[in-house]
Amino acid sequence: MVPGERDLRLPTGEYACCGPPVDGGEARHNGSVDAYLAAREPVDLLARTWTTLTAAQSRLHEVREREHRNYDGGDAGHQWDEGLVRRHAVNYAVAVDAARAVDLPGSLLDVGAGAGAFSVWAADALDRPLVIVDRDAGHRDLAARAFPQAAVHAEVVEVPPAPVVLSMEVIEHVPREQQEPFVRSLGQAVVPGGLLAMSTPDESGYWRGWSGYAPHVATLDATRLAALLQRLLEGWSVEVLRIGGPGFDLSRLGRYGVPVANRVWNALDSHVPALAHEVSYRVNQIGKRRPAPAAPDPSQFTVQPATRGAGTGLVALARRPA
Repeated sequence: MVPGERDLRLPTGEYACCGPPVDGGEARHNGSVDAYLAAREPVDLLARTWTTLTAAQSRLHEVREREHRNYDGGDAGHQWDEGLVRRHAVNYAVAVDAARAVDLPGSLLDVGAGAGAFSVWAADALDRPLVIVDRDAGHRDLAARAFPQAAVHAEVVEVPPAPVVLSMEVIEHVPREQQEPFVRSLGQAVVPGGLLAMSTPDESGYWRGWSGYAPHVATLDATRLAALLQRLLEGWSVEVLRIGGPGFDLSRLGRYGVPVANRVWNALDSHVPALAHEVSYRVNQIGKRRPAPAAPDPSQFTVQPATRGAGTGLVALARRPA
């Protein structure tokens, strides 16, 4: 990081997440996450709301232990994996900060939210009622018991449109032929003047262009993500940002090691599923005994236009015309 980068501020003192450039041009995207998220308050969004996230995760663990249930993967709220929690938290923080500019009443709708730990955090930060949508019955059951303040549904068509709609780290799990109808359904869930925020990992830097993680069946790079949204959300303002930093930057070892390790795991899961499940369960049990991750240091992360940098985090912000 360039010395002094984290202190970057717009000359006007104003902030714009996804509209036309304000005075200061692209400076709003050249700083660290705490500069980018400085918005209207001096207190950093991540640090200010971190206790809400860790409390939500603790609640998920309590419910699961009491019910003697285990859900294998699929949601960062199910474990204390620091890298995964950090990555999701920064993605959500960028989306939430953009959503603070939406001056419309209504709920926060999080589609593909899993068990909802990050959804609860986002709704608390935005002071909005929470609606969780997830197709996995186990996730819905856990979310409903852990977070009774949230409305939980299986399909986005079951809920009324909302001013803020999130779909974080979801579209890469959607088969290619289903991505267009999925994005259309998200667009239809946004009220005029509202915001759709989506995140997805850019896996184009991995060996053979894929991390090897089996549930990621149709990944998108920045160009394809922007083109998909611009084509399907005609007339909307679309911006794709790239996040760099711990958990987002790809090392040379990770570029090749992660795809190989995931392919080995895929083979194990395919041929010896009982063993794979047992290993996953034991790893999650170890993770639960670790202390809660500390809040990320915002100065370690960068948010830039997707055409810059090499971080693997992509966040798309699409605003529907009023």
